[in-house]
Amino acid sequence: MAYVSGDHWVLCDICSFQYYRSECVKTWDNLIACPECFDGPRDPLDYKVRSRADKQSVRDARPEHNTEPTVTTTAVTSIASTTASSGGRVADNGGSTVTAKGVCWSTSPAPDTDDSKTSEGAGTDFACSNTTYVTEATCLAAMLEWYDSFTSSITGLTASTKYYLRAYATNSVGTAYGPTKEFTTTA
Repeated sequence: MAYVSGDHWVLCDICSFQYYRSECVKTWDNLIACPECFDGPRDPLDYKVRSRADKQSVRDARPEHNTEPTVTTTAVTSIASTTASSGGRVADNGGSTVTAKGVCWSTSPAPDTDDSKTSEGAGTDFACSNTTYVTEATCLAAMLEWYDSFTSSITGLTASTKYYLRAYATNSVGTAYGPTKEFTTTA
């Protein structure tokens, strides 16, 4: 790519509006901020774990760019003639609260929430504001370790039947599914 001289357009990482590069400033946490969103220079060394009452607020760089959750499906266990167990893990809520999660199953491949399903309630969200993390970097590092796992009891199955099952999670963007697992009930 060739360098083009002059002032270029960039997007503000906070409000997503377009500005000239010369108008924007890089914040302490490496976000490109426009003059309206820039809240002053901060020294990263000033950010250390403090008491809950003395923490700094941590902003989301692009709150409007939510996605569907990321879900995995756990192995199907305890398979009997009419019951089984499985579950899943919401590895990423997609930037929006998980409002429903569970597993769905069918005798046809690629089951979805219109088929038989369990409901394991809403997700457990990781929020920097609920923790003692006071910097963007320490919060994001902790978020990488976070996950919301659940176990579901599957009932009402038919003996000696092959089923397809996968975990699901729903947020404001939509419903995402984990990989499909196959199992056959006992006689």
